[in-house]
Amino acid sequence: MDRAQHIVTEPEDRKKEEEHIRQALRKCNYPDWSFDKVKQQQATKSKKTNKKTDSDSKSKGMVVIPYIQGVSEKLQRVFRKHNFSTAMKPHTTLRKTLVHPKDKRQTTETAGCVYEIHCQNCDFTYVGETGRLLGTRIKEHCAEAEKISSKIHTRATRLTSVSDQHKSAISDHVATTNHIIDWEGVKILHREDQKYPRWIREAIWIRRRGDKVMNNDGGAAFNLSHAYDHIIQSTSRNTPSSRNTSSASGITHT
Repeated sequence: MDRAQHIVTEPEDRKKEEEHIRQALRKCNYPDWSFDKVKQQQATKSKKTNKKTDSDSKSKGMVVIPYIQGVSEKLQRVFRKHNFSTAMKPHTTLRKTLVHPKDKRQTTETAGCVYEIHCQNCDFTYVGETGRLLGTRIKEHCAEAEKISSKIHTRATRLTSVSDQHKSAISDHVATTNHIIDWEGVKILHREDQKYPRWIREAIWIRRRGDKVMNNDGGAAFNLSHAYDHIIQSTSRNTPSSRNTSSASGITHT
């Protein structure tokens, strides 16, 4: 019967083929109801296949949304009007609530990042980048700054220290202003393991901070064109404040 339905194309030829099959089955002592039952099953199967094909052709795609009672049902109706199929997934699971396979990593143990260091006495900040552990780089900044601050006691010694060349802009800021750096409040602005993208991120964050940075240049490794200033300033309005980013802890000073 399947061969008669799919191979024979003309309706008259199909009727002749079905009659030939019916006669052959009768000679083999098959009752007529068996032939009618198979034909009815084929018709039902064909209707289901056509219905599924029509529904698939109408759907524009599948949208997976988290299930929130009272909200997901409304979204499902909206998507259905625009011929999008929807599937629900649980918003909270026992695994998310109970299982925490890894301990939270301290900020100082982060490697490959752009960071920011604040001054406790003014609004100036320092933006830097490192491919090593952040705690190691902060300790280097801290050691040099404390070496300079330990020498500054009088106006004469401060003027002498200002004329000296230092390794970083933080040391220059300490030597110039005699301010205290907030080492405990170091922030991670961006995570990036690759060197060149990290340099670009550093230059962008320096440009975002405007004239309130200790940095003497727009980025030690990458010179960002000022043609991007308008884009950077417009996107910085939607960027969280530096005080809301992750802070470092666990840094000990001597």
